[in-house]
Amino acid sequence: MLDGKKIELGVCYYPEHWDKSLWKSDLERMKAHGISVVRVAEFAWNLFEPEEGRFDDAFWDEFLDLAAECGTQVIFCTPTATPPAWLTEKYPEVLNCDIYGHPVYHGLRKHHNMTSPVYLDFVRRVVEHIAEHYSCHPAIIGWQIDNEVNCETAAYHAESDHTAFREYMKKKYGTLENLNRAMGTVFWNQTYTDWEEIHLSRNTLGANSNNPHMMLEERRFISEAAIGYIGLQAEILRKYKRPDQFITTNGVFSVIDNHKLTRDELDFMTYDSYPNFAFGLENNKLQPRSLRDRETSFNLIKTRSISSRFGIMEQQSGPGGWNTRMCQPAPKPGQLRLWTFQSIAHGADFVSYFRWRTCALGTEMYWHGLLNYDNRDNRRTAELKRTYADVEKIQGAAGSRVLAKVAVLCDYDNEWDGMEDKWHGPLRWQSMDGWFKALERAHIPFDFVNMDDNGPSAPLENYDVVVYPHATIITEARTAYLKTYTENGGTLILGCRSGYKDIHGQCPMAPMPGLLAELTGCTVEDFTFIGPADEPEYMIWNDKRVPVPTFNDILQPVAESCEVLATYAGNYYDGAPALLKNPVGKGVVYTFGAVFGEETVQAFIDALQIASPADGVLDLPEAVELSIRVAEDGTRYTFLLNYTAQPQVITAHKAISDLLSGASVSGTYTMQPYDVLVLQD
Repeated sequence: MLDGKKIELGVCYYPEHWDKSLWKSDLERMKAHGISVVRVAEFAWNLFEPEEGRFDDAFWDEFLDLAAECGTQVIFCTPTATPPAWLTEKYPEVLNCDIYGHPVYHGLRKHHNMTSPVYLDFVRRVVEHIAEHYSCHPAIIGWQIDNEVNCETAAYHAESDHTAFREYMKKKYGTLENLNRAMGTVFWNQTYTDWEEIHLSRNTLGANSNNPHMMLEERRFISEAAIGYIGLQAEILRKYKRPDQFITTNGVFSVIDNHKLTRDELDFMTYDSYPNFAFGLENNKLQPRSLRDRETSFNLIKTRSISSRFGIMEQQSGPGGWNTRMCQPAPKPGQLRLWTFQSIAHGADFVSYFRWRTCALGTEMYWHGLLNYDNRDNRRTAELKRTYADVEKIQGAAGSRVLAKVAVLCDYDNEWDGMEDKWHGPLRWQSMDGWFKALERAHIPFDFVNMDDNGPSAPLENYDVVVYPHATIITEARTAYLKTYTENGGTLILGCRSGYKDIHGQCPMAPMPGLLAELTGCTVEDFTFIGPADEPEYMIWNDKRVPVPTFNDILQPVAESCEVLATYAGNYYDGAPALLKNPVGKGVVYTFGAVFGEETVQAFIDALQIASPADGVLDLPEAVELSIRVAEDGTRYTFLLNYTAQPQVITAHKAISDLLSGASVSGTYTMQPYDVLVLQD
C-alpha cells in the first residue's frame, strides 16, 4: 500500500463493537464494494490486556485469521490513545491536567499525558507485546501508532509534564543565566534562580497571559514530547515488523512538528478528512466567500507538504457528530465520491472511510458510516460502488505527484509564537486564507513548503513564485535560503510584520525588517493596526485601488534599486509606500506592507501574471477546483471537481479524454452537481 503502484480504498472497522457472526459478512461486503483494507484496534487496549500484566490474544487472533481467509489487508493500531480504567484508577499520575492542575479523568479519550514514566512503561509493555505477537501475521500490512495525537488537546500540565519541561529547558540552555537571557525574565522580575522554579504555563492574572518566550518554548517542548511518545512506539515496532510493513499515524494536529515526526519516525503520514465540518450546524454560519467543503483542500495541501506520499485514514462517509457537539448534515448524493476524488486529486493514493457501520452506542453514535444502524445497503454504499469503479479507471495516476509552481511558506516557530501573539498570529491565518482562496478560484495549484534552519521541505527552485506571508521570526539560515532562491531567478513575496523577532520571539534593537533588510532593500518607518474608526484602507497600484487590510507597515526604500510600486490612500500616511520591488540577483523581492486578503492576492496574480496551467486549454468557472497530477512518464491527470449543487459549464479548447465517463470533452461541457472529471493528456 502507498507504494506508488495502486490507489486503494479502505475502511475503519471495529469488530469489538459487533457480534462475531457479522464479521465474515462484513468483510465480504467490503470486498464487494471495492474495500480491500481495514484499520482496527486503535481503542481496544482492554482486548489486549484486560487487567494489569495479563495479556489475551484470542480476540484479535480470531479476527486476523478471518481477515486473511477473506483476503482483507489490515492496518493494525497501537491502542495507546485510550488507556483502560484499571490503569488510570490505580496510577492517576498518568492523567493529563488542565492549566489549574486539575486531573482530566477517565471517560473520553486522550486523557493521559505523554511524559509520565509510569504511563510510558505501560505503553512500552503493551506495544512490545502487540508487535512481537502480531507482526508476523500475514493479514497485517502496516501499523498506525496511537490515534490523532494532540486532537483533544495540545496542552499538558500534569506534574510529570512540568518535570519533563524542566529537563528539556536544562538540556537546551545549560545554565539559568542562558535561560533567563533567552526568556527575557528580567521583565516583571521573573528571573529564575533555581531549576525547580521552571514550570509550564500556569494560572496567572491577565487572562492567563504567560511569558511569551516561555510559551514558545512550551510549544516546542510539547512537540518534542509528542514526537518522543510516537517515536518510542515506532522504535518497538521497527524491531519486529516485517520489511513489507509500514509505520504511520493519523491526523495533522497542532503543536507537533509533523515534518520532523514523519522524517524521523514514520514511513508516511495519513490525514483524517472530514469536509462536512464546513457545514457544522452549531454556528450555522459560513464565513463570507467561504469555499465550504472545498476548503478541506487546504489541509490536504498541508498534509502533502509533510509527506509527499500520504493517505487518508479517515474519509468522511456520512453525517457527523458526537451526542454533545459537531452536528453535521448527511453528505448529499455525489459528495462521498467528490470528497474521495478531492483527496486523490491532492495526492492521496489510499482513502479509508470512517466508518463501516455506524456505532449503535457511545459518544460517537452520530458519526455515521457507510452503513446505518439497520445494516442495510443505502445510497451511500451504492455511491461507494460507483466510486470504486471510477478509482479503478485512474490507476495510472498512482504514485504521481501534484503539479504546483507557486509555494506558500510556513514554519512552526511563527505558527506557535502566533498562537500567543495577537500582533502577528491572526495576520498569518488571514493571509494564508487569502492566498488559498484566491489561488483556488484562479485555478492555480500551489504547495505549502515548510521552512526551518535545515532548509525548506521542498526545493524552492521548483517554484516560480514563493510567498512568505509574515516571516516574523527569521534566522540567518532561513534568510540565506531565501537569498539563494531569489539570486537564482525566483520571485519572493513578503508581507507586513516580517523580520522583527529572533528565534526566541524577542525583538532585537534593529530596524525592521531585520535580517530581511538586504533582500527587501527597505526599512519600516512606521506601522499600525487599522483601527475600527479608520476608513477602509487601500493602496494605489497600477491605477487601481487594492485593499491593504488589518495592519500597515509604512515602508521606505533604502537601496537605490528598490522601487515603489504602490502607495497608501487614506489615514495619516496617505501617499507613503505600501508595496516595493527590489531586484536580487536574477530574481526579485516584493515587500507588501499589509495582510493578504483574497482581493489583494488577486491583484498580485494579475500584476505578476501568475498563470494557471489550465490557461489556453480549459476555461473554468470559479466553482470548479483544478488539480493536476503528473506521472513519471509525463502523463498528466487533470482533476476537475464541482463542489456546488448547480451544473457548471467548462470549455475545452482541444479534445481531451475523461477517464471516468470515457467521453471526449471538447468545446463546452456541463459538469453535473458534485461531479468529477479526470482528464488525461
